[in-house]
Amino acid sequence: MSEANRKELIRIAADMNEISNDETRQFISRIQDDLSNLKPSIAFVGQIKAGKSRLINGFTGQAEFLPSDVNPWTTVITDMHFGHPSGRTDGAEFHFFDNRQWQALIAEGEELRNMFPDDEDSYQREMIEEQVEAMKTRARLRLGDSYEHLLGQHHDLEDLTTDDLARYVCAGDDPTDTDNHDPGSDRGLYSDITRKAEVYFDIGHFPFPLTVTDTPGVNDPLLIREEISRQYLKESDFFVVVLSAHQALSRADLKLFRLMQALELGQIVVFINRVDELGGGAEDGHKVKADVLDGLQKALGNSDIDVLMGSAQWAHFALTGDESGVNHDDVLAWLRAHPEQMQQYLDGVQEIKQGPGPISREAVLRYAAMVASGLPDLRRHVTSALIEGPRGAQMRMAWQHLNSFAQGELERSKVRLSALQDSTEGTAVNADENDQTLTSLRSLVAEKTAEITKDMDDVLANLRGVMDDTVAEAVTLVVRGPNGQSPLLAKGGETELNFTPLRDRMRELVQGATQVVRQRMLSELYAIDMQSNAALRALPGWHDPVDSRMNTSAVRWFRPDASALTRGITVELRVSWLSRLISRKSVVSRAERMIVQEFEMIGDDLVDTARNDMLERLTTVLDHYMALLAGHLENRTGTGETCERTQAQADFDRARRIADELATIYGSDSETERQAEAAE
Repeated sequence: MSEANRKELIRIAADMNEISNDETRQFISRIQDDLSNLKPSIAFVGQIKAGKSRLINGFTGQAEFLPSDVNPWTTVITDMHFGHPSGRTDGAEFHFFDNRQWQALIAEGEELRNMFPDDEDSYQREMIEEQVEAMKTRARLRLGDSYEHLLGQHHDLEDLTTDDLARYVCAGDDPTDTDNHDPGSDRGLYSDITRKAEVYFDIGHFPFPLTVTDTPGVNDPLLIREEISRQYLKESDFFVVVLSAHQALSRADLKLFRLMQALELGQIVVFINRVDELGGGAEDGHKVKADVLDGLQKALGNSDIDVLMGSAQWAHFALTGDESGVNHDDVLAWLRAHPEQMQQYLDGVQEIKQGPGPISREAVLRYAAMVASGLPDLRRHVTSALIEGPRGAQMRMAWQHLNSFAQGELERSKVRLSALQDSTEGTAVNADENDQTLTSLRSLVAEKTAEITKDMDDVLANLRGVMDDTVAEAVTLVVRGPNGQSPLLAKGGETELNFTPLRDRMRELVQGATQVVRQRMLSELYAIDMQSNAALRALPGWHDPVDSRMNTSAVRWFRPDASALTRGITVELRVSWLSRLISRKSVVSRAERMIVQEFEMIGDDLVDTARNDMLERLTTVLDHYMALLAGHLENRTGTGETCERTQAQADFDRARRIADELATIYGSDSETERQAEAAE
């Protein structure tokens, strides 16, 4: 996803908009907006103390920007925008909680707690309430009378320093701890009411605009943080899961990976941090990596997640020159144990030597540390994956739509120019005939769209029924036990109910049903295409354009969003308390009924999301097609007056230029070249 290509497509789209009719202009404007806002997001996730913040500092090249030497006692999601579509390249915005958002945090899962008011669950609820109230209390002590006024507001700083950031995202001293609190310090002044931080930079060393996000730790003692991180994952395109080399792939890590796998749409890479702290160096590193790969395979099945290794500490030295905790012999030993990185290092040193002036020992050591840190490899991996992944596909689709319009305009202008050159008296076109034809085509599309939607709703209604039956059967089997011995009534310890097979089956069902809808939709779109072209060919003097076929790629590439399946069932991992709440005879039936209801809601979300997404893609295909046909009709051969020949030549030259410019972005288009040669 070359940034130069993206900008070139935006420029070409703007040129095309100047010469398009209203219907085409509306569609091209949507393409422009999509391209302008094409900004991938990369979320760094993992446990606390895994070194995420310092790793992000190295990844972005913003050394010491995110605080990494303090306990991040805050719930802040921090977005670092590089090359933001708004054009902003400095400063930051900090968004504050309001009372409604506070209440939403406290009320998480309140419906379930009301149904089963168990002491243990009440304790968890009370912990959340206590933590939120503690945050409010600290904020009131720090902010005084301005506390109430700030809720729901945001601060916009034109310039931002590390000290500024610390006021919003760092804990600072606890003002309730009178013995250790420094009233003169403003670190953490706003941290307890800050919901989200957005920081802006220029594009830096990244090849295209993107957002890098630091998230709270998934095993943080503050219970609301994990929920905030989990919800944010749905907004990201790529995930870097940070593991600590000392405790790689713990139970908390595996839980996070299962969530990542269920999201499906996101791409994942694992980065094992802190290899500089391994006593056995590269040998221990190889063992840790092998253990992680083996653990992922066992936990996730056929996992194709890539695993990289390195050290944020080495990257910190490379960027700042701070040698604290850095052993240069360990750095070189790591490079020698990894031939590809050693070659990168040697090639880089040769390049440095070719520069002006003498090469310093410190420059060589810092470069060695950066290569060994693994951050250059991580950047290359992430950017390549984004180029080849969904974001690259979006840009390719935008190019296809623009190229379709460009080829149509080139063909129309060529036909018109040829007709004017062959005859001094062109064939006059009845404008009313064009309008009537376009109106008829719109009616055809509207009628077919209604039929497609009805057929889709019938399939999805059947899916809902099958999904509900599947849920009821599977939940009964899990809750009541395969031999009629419910695990809920087992003695001792907590009980884990495994609903992974049910989630997998629900995913298969929605994929199968949407595949049926997709194929039927493509068949109907083909019928619309055939009927529309037949109507156009019946028009007097109609010349078949080369691009009259419907572009159905948006529908062909559809895959259902299964992220609803990542939603947890509250009693899925902790249900032994049920037996203390009500009589043993009713435990099973009540738990079964509650779990069925929750899974049915998940199933409804799956179906509703699939329907909305497919309708959106159908609309995209048909809007593009109607804009294309409107352009063909509007540009049918007009009168053959002499002044029109000059205009027709200019139109053809402009159309050929735009088509050629588009061809340079994704390679030469043989059809474009053929048309240009035929016109010369």
